[in-house]
Amino acid sequence: MFKKDPQPKASANIKSSERRKLLSGICNSYGIPQNDLNKEAELNILPSTTKQASYQSVQGHKGTIYFDENETPTWFKTRDSQLYPSLFTCWKAAYILPKIITHPHVIRVLSGGADLMLPGTVPPFDPRTVKGSIVGIVDSANPTVIKAIGRCKLNLPQFTLVIGRTGIAVEVMHHLDDELYKLNKFVDIPIPEQVVDEVPLKEHDQEPKPTEEGHSAEDKHDEQPVHDKEEQEVTQDDGTAVNDPDSDDPDVDNIAEELTTLTVEEVDNFFIRSLLQTIKTDKIELPITSSTFMSNHIYKNLPVVDSSYCNIKKTSWKKTTKYLKAMEKLKYLTVKGKGDDLSVVSLTGSNNPAVQNFVVHKTMGSLKKDTNSTTTTTGNKKDKSLELNVVYLYKPTSKSRMIFNKTEEDFQTWYTQSEVRDILNKYIKIQNLVNPKDPKKINLDDNLNAMTSLGIGAHPRDKLFKTFLSNFSPYYVVLRPGESLEDDTVQLNKGEPPTIKIITQMKIGRKIITRILNFEKFFIKPHILSDDLKVKCSGSTTIGPCVENPALTEVTVQGPHGKIIMEYLNSKGIPNTFINFEDKVKKKKRR
Repeated sequence: MFKKDPQPKASANIKSSERRKLLSGICNSYGIPQNDLNKEAELNILPSTTKQASYQSVQGHKGTIYFDENETPTWFKTRDSQLYPSLFTCWKAAYILPKIITHPHVIRVLSGGADLMLPGTVPPFDPRTVKGSIVGIVDSANPTVIKAIGRCKLNLPQFTLVIGRTGIAVEVMHHLDDELYKLNKFVDIPIPEQVVDEVPLKEHDQEPKPTEEGHSAEDKHDEQPVHDKEEQEVTQDDGTAVNDPDSDDPDVDNIAEELTTLTVEEVDNFFIRSLLQTIKTDKIELPITSSTFMSNHIYKNLPVVDSSYCNIKKTSWKKTTKYLKAMEKLKYLTVKGKGDDLSVVSLTGSNNPAVQNFVVHKTMGSLKKDTNSTTTTTGNKKDKSLELNVVYLYKPTSKSRMIFNKTEEDFQTWYTQSEVRDILNKYIKIQNLVNPKDPKKINLDDNLNAMTSLGIGAHPRDKLFKTFLSNFSPYYVVLRPGESLEDDTVQLNKGEPPTIKIITQMKIGRKIITRILNFEKFFIKPHILSDDLKVKCSGSTTIGPCVENPALTEVTVQGPHGKIIMEYLNSKGIPNTFINFEDKVKKKKRR
């Protein structure tokens, strides 16, 4: 449905009464018990600030797209259809749709615009996956994370075996990397590794109190894992867990055993200790955004624990906002802002008794430094492992078909530069084209001459390869640290990789500004860039279309901040090779 840009019009907020009506309709359509949902669950389904925009794509589809306050698509519908959730909504509320499991490699095929065929599914099926129902498609490696949404074309519960069957199981309407997914231009939302797919009910429904006569079936189900744990560990009176003295293996890692039994109170204490460590040891330029404060200080200064506990969701606060406000009540810091958009504006002084008496501990940040000794010993040298990696790829064109036929290589795929060189060398060897008088030169045959237009005769191998490569279509891939070309999340882009432009110039009225554009291919969202630069540059920022090319988004900062922005981009893993800084304010010296 969204193979082409839907071209939505400007979005506008809907009224509260319309939002309530919309939420009620969604709950009725998808069988969600609205009266039993807690407030957070309602906001996950439909945000309090909801915008709508009509669209008409070049394919002829007309309808409405709903957005949240960050212009992230949440729901969509055509003129004559019901509302469909976007992937971003399904990652917050996975219980909305019944799920159909497929194989991991099939997700990549679906992302190319294909429908899900019956042989590509994995039974057994959810009883709700009947013909005409809206379903989410997941892979067997991540069975809770929906990666495509579509409509069932078959009554799937009737099938127990799918091998040898034919037919379209799901007609895909929305998937990863389609044009609706790409409308999320401002906020970076990574694909989650796991999503809770249980309906979050109100507290009195979630935790029914046991009666004196016995427990409900739900309580018995919840207690079952506890009995299993009791066979392996003994709990002390104070609530902490110790190893079972009867265990067969008493020499296991003590830290690992303790971490399996950490309570919420203990994790809360770790985050409080991390804040005190931050106040006592770190030098922080205030104000600082809450996200930067948490990532650069709180998470790094946590005591050495299992990395699975280095998450605010493991605490009683659950959210960064609640954690910071709780610390404000303890008078450790002061925050400013509304909702989730908070900034830390001040920290308590070293004369605070809690800070004076605090004994520093070994942190998660220092542990990471110890595991990478090369970075600690190289001084000012940059860690190349944290940089983004741009890989150049080349696809054959019709001019090179005869070369690939002779070498029996795949004509319909992409190759790196070294692989293209190997194919050329293989062809030269097969055709015996090396000049016997000068091995550094190659005698061109009719195929190579037609492709390179160098003329029949002997030519240097390097010159031949350079002309040979120019007949391939260039592509590129930007890889995050740890990613490889085989990963499903990698996006192939046509053409040459872009260069981020930083331009410092003077506007009318002698007002100096710095513009940043062409950065989105390097996994930087405009809103995140704007918020970070607002703090780093201590100046106001704006987001808007680029003057020279309205298809690009640019962020503007007040003041001359070219060097600061370059350092910021370097910290995001972007090499200077792909950054172009132009200072139009600096005048040339005259003699």
